[in-house]
Amino acid sequence: MLRLDLAIVNGTLIDEQGRREADIGIADGRVAQVAAAGTLAGRASAEIDATSMWVLPGIVDAHFHCRAPDHPEREDFASGTAAAAAGGITTLFEMPIAEVGVARAEVLRARQELAEREAYIDFALFGALGSLDRHTIHELAAAGAIGFKSFTLHPPPDRRRAFEGIDIVAEDQLFTALSLARETGLVCAIHAENDALLRLHYASARSQRLSGPAAHMHAHPVVAEAMAVAWMGVLSEATGARVHIVHVTSRWALDLIRLARQRGANLTAETCPHYLLFDEATAHEYGPWAKISPPLRTAADREALWAALGDGTLDFIASDHAPFLPEEKEISDMLAVPSGLPNVEVFPPLMLSAALEGRMPLEHMVGLLTARPARIYGIYPQKGALLPGSDADVLIYDPRPLTQIEPERWHSKSRGSGRVFAGMRHQGRVARTIVRGRTVYAGGELVGPRGWGRMVRPGKLQIE
Repeated sequence: MLRLDLAIVNGTLIDEQGRREADIGIADGRVAQVAAAGTLAGRASAEIDATSMWVLPGIVDAHFHCRAPDHPEREDFASGTAAAAAGGITTLFEMPIAEVGVARAEVLRARQELAEREAYIDFALFGALGSLDRHTIHELAAAGAIGFKSFTLHPPPDRRRAFEGIDIVAEDQLFTALSLARETGLVCAIHAENDALLRLHYASARSQRLSGPAAHMHAHPVVAEAMAVAWMGVLSEATGARVHIVHVTSRWALDLIRLARQRGANLTAETCPHYLLFDEATAHEYGPWAKISPPLRTAADREALWAALGDGTLDFIASDHAPFLPEEKEISDMLAVPSGLPNVEVFPPLMLSAALEGRMPLEHMVGLLTARPARIYGIYPQKGALLPGSDADVLIYDPRPLTQIEPERWHSKSRGSGRVFAGMRHQGRVARTIVRGRTVYAGGELVGPRGWGRMVRPGKLQIE
């Protein structure tokens, strides 16, 4: 009889397939057995009684920004992955904006070394396509990039180095980049806003002397997102590349995604918790603390996003955790305020709570947070599942308490910029986060070893 290292007993296992009372047996960092509730009691070296708890696959967050090594005061891999563990996340995908953009294999390997020294949970790393060089792009894939990330707009002048190789604006260069990416089979994650329209509307906002949230929303109109999404749909169809639109915000973009898919484009898409929870009224109320790009849209757009998660137009939810310090947000010129907010610590509980409130079936929400991002990026069922052979990444969630969000208690270094979440409540709390069979967060405390996290590479895990 197989001796287990850990048994999680008497819990309610919930995944995209449904819910059932079950025990999980873990050996050598992987799921060894899924059995009827109570049958694995006494069979393991250690045991966790999950009575009245949900046992979920660990959350897979496919859109996360660290700030090390260029701005570790905002976030480093230690603080960012600690915050993620507190939110029940066991694997995150880090975007390639770094001290220098991750457009070469040696830069990706340096980020891997940095993350493996600091991370509490597992991680994957995006590369960038901007070299437009076949050998360089294939080297990034061989080095283990989970996918490629590109912006269809130019970054602010003060961030050029960090975005090196990440922004591709010209149509011919995007066509070339996607054609090369198709050869690797990896997904291309695209920040879709049209650069020319952004420049036009930014100049208009300045000339009209607009201020506050109105200035930012004017400078990032929905037409810029729609134009870029349409563009990417055409290029995906033309090149055969696997294109993924990040942080979708609007009904217009959703309609264009549906059209591209109807024509056969290999196009997937995500949205983020802030677009599901907030709208333009929140932007006006919180000003710089709610400034993100693309900006918060109308309440009707928000409802369209929820519907698109239900009908499959949107494939999953990701945090887009983008930390900045309060002093960076507290400037008078809204157009100069950096875009982004920290949320990785609370986004899974908020989404699970939304499902409990009736937004969608709980099993569907769990799939959006686990199996679906893992499947799109080629790491399912190693991640995103609790099947024999899967990594033993587990979120044990207590659905009973009503929890009030207190950003000042977060692990993120940019906790002071999480003001838009302060005072919000969600149903339940993360009781324990387990990564490859080892508890890294429990009882409100970080308990796992720094450096436990390992890099995840795309590829199918063969399981019986």
